Amino acid sequence: MADSQQDHSTAVRPAALRTAGAPRLPGFFNHFSGHDLKIFFRCFVGAWVGSLLMFIRPSLHNLGTATFFACLVQLIIPPNGIVFIHVLGVVSVLLGVFFAYAWGILGMKAALAARSTADTTARLQLLQQAAITQANQTGISPADAAQRLIYDGFMLDIRATVVVYCFACVFIYVLARLRASNPKMVFAHLFGSITIDLFLIYTPLIPSFEGSLPLPIVKLTLAGVGLSFVSSIIFFPRSTSHTVLDSMRDMVRLVKVPLELTGQFFLKDSDGLDINSLRQTRAEIIAVVRQVEPAIAFLPLDFSMGYLDPRDVESLVAPMQKLVASTLTLLEFQINRVHREVRTADLMKFQQRIEISEVDITQDTTQRSRHVGHHQLSQLMEILDAFSSPYSRGDPHKDNLLKEFSGISTMTITSCLESQDLIAECIHKLNHGHWPSRISATERQDLLDRIQPSLDSLQTARTSFVNQTTEFFLREYLPVLENYSVQSSQLPAVHDLHDLVLGMVLQENLSTVLGETEVLLQQVFVILQNATRIRLWVPSSLRYALAWTTGDKGDAPVKAQINEPDPDKPEASTKATADLRMRNKYHHPQRRSGFAQGVIGVYHWFTGSEGLFALRMVVVSIALSIPAVIPRTAGFYYREKGLWALIMGQTGLLVYMADFTFSVISRLLGTLIGGVLALVAWYVGSGNGPGNPYGLGAVMAVMVAILMWARIWCSFALLQASIMAAATFLLIIGFSYDDQHIPQYGSTGHGYVVFWKRLVLVLTGVAAALVVQMFPSPPSAARHVSRTLSKSLREISDHYALLLSVWENPIKNDGQAVAEPLTLGLAYSLLDLEGLIKLLRFEVSSSWFTSSNTDQVKDLCLTLNREIGRLLSLSSSLPLEYRNRLTQQCGMLDHRHIGEIMAVLAVCEQALKTGHPLPEILPAPLVRRALEYRAHPSSNNSLMMEFTAEIVRDENYRRFCVALSSYFKFLWTVDELVIVLKGAVGESYLVSKELTDVV
Repeated sequence: MADSQQDHSTAVRPAALRTAGAPRLPGFFNHFSGHDLKIFFRCFVGAWVGSLLMFIRPSLHNLGTATFFACLVQLIIPPNGIVFIHVLGVVSVLLGVFFAYAWGILGMKAALAARSTADTTARLQLLQQAAITQANQTGISPADAAQRLIYDGFMLDIRATVVVYCFACVFIYVLARLRASNPKMVFAHLFGSITIDLFLIYTPLIPSFEGSLPLPIVKLTLAGVGLSFVSSIIFFPRSTSHTVLDSMRDMVRLVKVPLELTGQFFLKDSDGLDINSLRQTRAEIIAVVRQVEPAIAFLPLDFSMGYLDPRDVESLVAPMQKLVASTLTLLEFQINRVHREVRTADLMKFQQRIEISEVDITQDTTQRSRHVGHHQLSQLMEILDAFSSPYSRGDPHKDNLLKEFSGISTMTITSCLESQDLIAECIHKLNHGHWPSRISATERQDLLDRIQPSLDSLQTARTSFVNQTTEFFLREYLPVLENYSVQSSQLPAVHDLHDLVLGMVLQENLSTVLGETEVLLQQVFVILQNATRIRLWVPSSLRYALAWTTGDKGDAPVKAQINEPDPDKPEASTKATADLRMRNKYHHPQRRSGFAQGVIGVYHWFTGSEGLFALRMVVVSIALSIPAVIPRTAGFYYREKGLWALIMGQTGLLVYMADFTFSVISRLLGTLIGGVLALVAWYVGSGNGPGNPYGLGAVMAVMVAILMWARIWCSFALLQASIMAAATFLLIIGFSYDDQHIPQYGSTGHGYVVFWKRLVLVLTGVAAALVVQMFPSPPSAARHVSRTLSKSLREISDHYALLLSVWENPIKNDGQAVAEPLTLGLAYSLLDLEGLIKLLRFEVSSSWFTSSNTDQVKDLCLTLNREIGRLLSLSSSLPLEYRNRLTQQCGMLDHRHIGEIMAVLAVCEQALKTGHPLPEILPAPLVRRALEYRAHPSSNNSLMMEFTAEIVRDENYRRFCVALSSYFKFLWTVDELVIVLKGAVGESYLVSKELTDVV
């Protein structure tokens, strides 16, 4: 048990704590722990058994030439997750297949009804004569000759063809829209499209009703999902409770990172910390949280055996989420500090360039170079000087202060880390306790005996830390602040407040982490007391399953494409948005008529990204299937397996150009890799013979293992390549073996011949998809990302307006209740853009927005969202006295200040939407405006408190410092957003004094 725990911990080693010089294997090869090997074995067994169906004579002859499909289904949807979620994914696949089957049957009935009975009878008589003639010429039976003539298009009828295409295109359009709008439907779309394609291609060819036309594919799909389900039940099944507890253990280990980094901050300062590694650590923590969220929702549906009731597991969710949130806040403090130093260094370089240009300036002033955002950057330099502390880096006094603060916090951090280790150990013991390795009474009592002292140590450490650090701040800063009289117009210097505020923010963050750790440990203690025996736990609710399958909330089992809401699409009226608009008092003076709204809604429905994607899917389906219903090309299409070119064109088409470009590269790469593996497997297992079932079965064990390993452990970016490699591999092996054992009309040969035909089909489908994707205009991912970010800025403006409305209103002051859903919703929407932003580098676009600058804007929007959310939460917990103080110091509720912030956010929003340059002169930097308001004689400073020892010792004063820091961080981030956007789209209306001097 200890070994498995140690092995699994290597997978969650944070980026910020990895040794720089230590060799590190790629993530693909980093899954040799016992936990990961169990998952791999569960997925491999079913897929390998499915591949053996190709070489077993009864199954080959009964199921037909597509026996490889049973293995392919499992390589596309492996049982590598929770059993119930895998079952729901399988159900979505079966729904796609069965709906396509039913719709295809209706289309076939309608097509046969459209045929003229007399014409069909006459054509059948001609078919019999032609079959006899061909049989006499070739020596085959008349039945085989008639079948060949049918597949060559002898019985084609234009009326039946039109009806079939109408039915199939309607189904393809609807299924494509479902895929574009709901990522959980991606596999339903894949298998449903394959099923309906069989009806589309073969129904016009046949003269009578054939209800069993797609039955081989349906049987093999059922066989594949059945094998995967049996494997997931028999081999190391994982319940939802076990998966959630494993993820919680990983979370506890990851949330230790901010505490360890805080200790490094005092010892090494920030020189040893890289902002990219800090952000990577933050992304890893968020990824674990987001990975476990869908599983948490399935706890009421869980079948599990162990010590914990799923309701006990669910009771750990809330304290765990609060602990993760508090440690992320502490990590953000470190990121902001490093980012501030990096930003300061950039501004210093800018100032040096300005000074050099002024020294080297010649009489020809028109040659002076000008930096984008020069006017605002110059003002930011002045603010930076105001924030500079009299103690510079390397100053002995500052070093002594850091060492003293480090000594105070060391015991606190150590105690918290030990408690978190104990939490992880308890969760591991409870989760992995089963019949062979149940927790003994002695071991359980030992854990209980260790928890109580740990709780006492946490409480003592927290109290001692708060008291000691408060006295430390009083000793260092109170004498300075007492020099400023409240009766005078003089206020404390910015740098005096700056260090004090940052210190108290760090104090509050560490104190919060200690408190949340204590709450979680207390809950673990209660659960461990009651977990006395192993039981079988049954589901308490089944309602969520239907809501998950049909709704667009919750993650899909596997996301095979990026799906983001269309920012140009009118917003759906949800309770959250309606409540937000009511709070912010939206008023539209003029409303369109119902008819006009209906017309606009229909227009958006057809011309939005989802509608255009579905329309492109219909066009590419018609283009690649038309040769199958033309008499001169129908036989060639059937013999060369043109169906796979149609499937390739449909699956290769994507919503946006960036992911389409990357998809093309991935598909071609996967086809080549799969082809090479197939040729190696075929010639090793068969040599020059017709295919040895025993040799091929043994080789398939190795190759399926390689393909399954790649499928379940490759990165998301290489998912399509791994699936394409698996499909190509199985197609080549399956058709090669079929060619030698059940030869039929249109056999493709074996070995290399099948490979190059497959490659041609892939290239044909990709080329058709490329033409349809490009014309009439390619759907730009850069435009989609920039407009989504613009919409996010509009939501941030809404949240800012909500903050202003509740800040001093005790009746509506429920900011804490509304902050979490609004903040998390926008944060997840922004995080979902990360994949598409990375793919922008593969897009050829005329947009000013690239992968680099959109990633910067996304990070800044996340910061704005986080700081507004923090202020919304503080609006409920911070006393009115302190909220008034923040308002009076920063002009938070001053109408002019509010108008300037709203104006800057609106201009940035429009720049992201249109790509137009920003005006050079804006009411920015906003930080400077807040500082000017603070020092303005008209500001009501009489409401400010004196800086006394009692105030600094007040717990609410720390919250006030957090609010003050968050508000200034919000303003500073808006200023930085303006600079980033100016760097992307440029500046207009250059009227500053510097330019006037040049001109």
